[in-house]
Amino acid sequence: MKRESWPADLGALPPIQEYVENLVAGAGIPLKRVVQVAIAVEEVVMNIISHAYAKTLKGEIAIEFEEHSHQVVIRIIDTGIPFDPLGAPEPDTGLDLMDRPIGGLGVAMIRKFMDGVTYERSGNRNILGLVIHKTE
Repeated sequence: MKRESWPADLGALPPIQEYVENLVAGAGIPLKRVVQVAIAVEEVVMNIISHAYAKTLKGEIAIEFEEHSHQVVIRIIDTGIPFDPLGAPEPDTGLDLMDRPIGGLGVAMIRKFMDGVTYERSGNRNILGLVIHKTE
């Protein structure tokens, strides 16, 4: 398992994305899937930066990467407020854009792009797992 940590601020987004993209591509995941993983990671990290920590608190974001024979698993970990994004209701995409409540589309996109998504709260940590199969 590989693990790296960054401060939970906007300046960390590019190095986090580069780190994840390099690991996923190095594991033999096709380019289309690498792009989907990058989008999913960006969504999760932006939500952590925007919502997980109170304005006065400094936090961090850790990325754990595990490669298995048939899949890779990325865990995005923060110590911010407890939040299970998988518990959010599915957005009603049938509504007119102006009638939709804000939020929810990112989680729906992550679910669509990933082969599996998990959430757990362990101690004071939010752990969001993204599973990507090596074969399509």
